[in-house]
Amino acid sequence: MSSVAPKPNPGQSRGCVWWFGECSFDELRHELRVRGQAAELEAKPLEVLHQLLLRAGEVVRKEDLLDSVWPGVLVVDASLATAVSKLRKVLGDDDTIIKTVPKLGYRLAVPVRRDFSGYPTTTNAAAPPLSVVAMPHTGASSAWERLLGWRFFGWAAVAVLVAGIAVGLIAFRGVYKPSRIPGPVAVLPFQNASSNPSLDYLRLALADQVATTLSAARSLSIRPLAATGKYSDSSLDLQKVSRELSVKRIVTGHYMLAGEQLQITMEAVDTDENRVVWRDTVNVPANSLLAMQEQLAAISHGKLARSLGITDFVKETEPAPTNEEAYELYLRSMALEWDPVPDKQAIELLRRSVQLDPSYPPAWGALSLRYYRDARFGGGGLAMLQLSDAAAERQLALDPGAPEPVAELAIHRTERGELVKAHQQATQLVRRRPDNANNHHVLSYVLRYGGSLEEAGRECDMVVLLAAKVVWGSCSTTFMELGNYARAKDFIRKDLSSEWSKAHAIEVLLREGQGQEAIKIGPPQIPHWGSYKMLLACAAHESEPQIKSLAAGVEIDDDPEVNYFFAAHLAYCGQTSEALRLLKHAIDGHYCSYPAMDLDPFFNKIRTTAEFANVRAAGIACHDDFVADREQAHNMAFSQP
Repeated sequence: MSSVAPKPNPGQSRGCVWWFGECSFDELRHELRVRGQAAELEAKPLEVLHQLLLRAGEVVRKEDLLDSVWPGVLVVDASLATAVSKLRKVLGDDDTIIKTVPKLGYRLAVPVRRDFSGYPTTTNAAAPPLSVVAMPHTGASSAWERLLGWRFFGWAAVAVLVAGIAVGLIAFRGVYKPSRIPGPVAVLPFQNASSNPSLDYLRLALADQVATTLSAARSLSIRPLAATGKYSDSSLDLQKVSRELSVKRIVTGHYMLAGEQLQITMEAVDTDENRVVWRDTVNVPANSLLAMQEQLAAISHGKLARSLGITDFVKETEPAPTNEEAYELYLRSMALEWDPVPDKQAIELLRRSVQLDPSYPPAWGALSLRYYRDARFGGGGLAMLQLSDAAAERQLALDPGAPEPVAELAIHRTERGELVKAHQQATQLVRRRPDNANNHHVLSYVLRYGGSLEEAGRECDMVVLLAAKVVWGSCSTTFMELGNYARAKDFIRKDLSSEWSKAHAIEVLLREGQGQEAIKIGPPQIPHWGSYKMLLACAAHESEPQIKSLAAGVEIDDDPEVNYFFAAHLAYCGQTSEALRLLKHAIDGHYCSYPAMDLDPFFNKIRTTAEFANVRAAGIACHDDFVADREQAHNMAFSQP
């Protein structure tokens, strides 16, 4: 359904028509015409125009516009900025028709006439244009232009941006008083109020900086960007967002480029009380991303934190970025999706970033994550895993207090079968920051590999309590192995927008007996995961020769958990000897597979064989050894003086 306002038959209009400059607005038809041509424009900008026409010549306060155009809905102030920007674009307005009155609102600055016949009787004289300060453009690009790869389109365009900056200062209604009770907080993507696509990468980058700073607060849960990233529309109903994310506090903001300044406005919203508890605006030099990072970190740690009731931060500080271009490359990488193709693009950006500034830990951390994903889901293999290890170690060396590289290295050790060491690291992370969702996720990961599924499930429950309703997809595997398929689905992207989510949706659906639904998804496009083609062919009851041909192409993976999946696929397809061989390979790699194999319906066809009993015994021994070894390591750690 199109969001463009409908255009009734021109002959139907007999209501009021407003005339201003070379434009007309028909109230009945809700239609704007510019120089006689109907303008394509959404409903909200037209409603803003109507309110300005009703009080032509007066300053219409932004609060009044929000009350009239978005009645009863809590919206971010960028909504009004976006509506005015779209309206000005259609009008060809250079701030002579719709005038911004800083910190107050807007007014129509041209003569306006109201005609109830629907047709003009006289031609209104054009109002003298308001003066616009014009400055010569030397042709030399600024540092900001070089960073973003674009040039200004002359100073007239800058004047429009400057005039619109004040839109971001006041939009919410309510009393400004600080909150005293910390609680779960969601940081939403910031809005690009200038509508310039070259600045879009800052939407997630700014939110990430704020969330990263707040995440060091004690007893505060921050919803991850993976959960909040979809809330990017400027006209969102924040109370609906708060219900979906189970939060009472939302941090949001917008930014605009004005001349040589980047203006960033941030707000903290109490959605229960339908009010803004804090707002601030910061101006930073447009050619200094480092100044932007420093200012955002300071404000988030200070004024914003106090408005959320935060008074205590963990004593962790990471080194600041020192190179403009390197930091910009890092921010651009953060805006890319987490899938095979964008992962490779991000790796190239981050490699250049760490070459320019090898002392910035977050860039190394981001590079480690991208290397890992390329290894597992992009076909990079062991070479990329080794690079991921090296990048995480480099991050840890630069920032010894950072939990992120420790968490990543614990995941890597788990997959290499170093379960006891990984469990020690994960446990220490949880003790150090029990309010950090990712720490609980890492611990659940280790416990699942060791076969302690009930414990792993409890840690996944903690992840949800501390983060958001749908996070960290690997918990899907934990609940699937427990036989709780409905719970497993909570951790899979509902839109199946990643190849991993497709794979796990197939796993769960087939175990539920929903073969046709699984077949509709199709095999995930992940290198070396051809086992899913065989699995879906079996679900579709393809011929035995075809199944055997596909089974011959199933590859052993260097992640023992993947080998467990593939073994289950082979068992489902009746390939008994191959399934048992791969299941034993998974257990030998310290993926204990017990009690998972007892609960997994995929092994029903081979569970009564003597060979399965032998492999099962190995799985039980693997699990028992893990429990005993981790207990011994725990006792030794606490017995030392």
